[in-house]
Amino acid sequence: MRRDFIFIHNNDILRTDYIPDGDTLTLYCNERTQPVDLTCSRGVLQAMPAGAACTDRLKLTVQATKKPCSASGVSGELYDMVYKWSTGHTITLYSICYSTQRETVLYSTHRTYGFNLATPIYNQRLRPTFKQLGHMNGARVKSFEADDVFQRFNTLLGPQQTYIKSNRDFALQRGHMANSQDFLTYDQMDATFLYMNVVPMARGCNIRNWKHVENWIHKLPSATTYATVLSGTHDVQYLQHSQTHRFVPIYLMAGEKNPMPMWLYKVVKYNNRCHVFVTLNDHSKNPAIRATNICQPTQCPQGISFSSDPEACISFCCDYSEFVKQVGNHAKLC
Repeated sequence: MRRDFIFIHNNDILRTDYIPDGDTLTLYCNERTQPVDLTCSRGVLQAMPAGAACTDRLKLTVQATKKPCSASGVSGELYDMVYKWSTGHTITLYSICYSTQRETVLYSTHRTYGFNLATPIYNQRLRPTFKQLGHMNGARVKSFEADDVFQRFNTLLGPQQTYIKSNRDFALQRGHMANSQDFLTYDQMDATFLYMNVVPMARGCNIRNWKHVENWIHKLPSATTYATVLSGTHDVQYLQHSQTHRFVPIYLMAGEKNPMPMWLYKVVKYNNRCHVFVTLNDHSKNPAIRATNICQPTQCPQGISFSSDPEACISFCCDYSEFVKQVGNHAKLC
């Protein structure tokens, strides 16, 4: 899969690896470069012309919609992550409810389509750096840096705190809301590496139970179908001070900005049925919270199970109706 082009099919980004016979796949670079059209004929896609290359593909744009949104009692604004042409034509990859008041993502929405191609793997060379686009405060970028996280945890929880053991301890990561894995091509996946699309997430969540949820959702749609996914955060995480033993709300920035969420959740709609998954954003061996206060736990759908190890981040499947009552109508997909 070429990384230097944007893949266009039927005036939309390429959402699935199925292209009908006789259709055209367009490899688009920018408005100064002639696009490359490849026709599918008898199940075979036309070969790429020799020497075709793109060194400056069209940049992603964060487009403010001027539409208000809210979650967990915090107000924000909806932003669309789009490719935008001078003609006015736009293609939306995913959307985010972002609060500049709290400098945090409240939730994201996107569609994940069924495809059989293996998701491109980011190795050390190909993995993109996170970008600062949109209306967020530049100080939020710095607040995710290892030195800043370590100093902030020492300030909030005392120098004996053990949640972040050093400035080389990456126990707190930039966790995606809209999952890069759900997008087909490199250009689409790269577009999820935005600071507007991440929250402070415990490493155990990001690589274990939360990752189980992402993988299950990614495999849910069959070919040519899609699932609608809403990923969000609820409440602020409280951790225990190393000396006073009082529980302290965790914000990576002063002024109650860039909170570490207490709960991470995903609502997924597929075939007119909704599923809810919640994860406690704490991979401590002995988390203060072990039961969910945002939903009524229920049996998980077939094909997904969670580790009960607290270091994997305690996770539940939830009753959809009760969950919507608790967190708000923005989570109402069914």
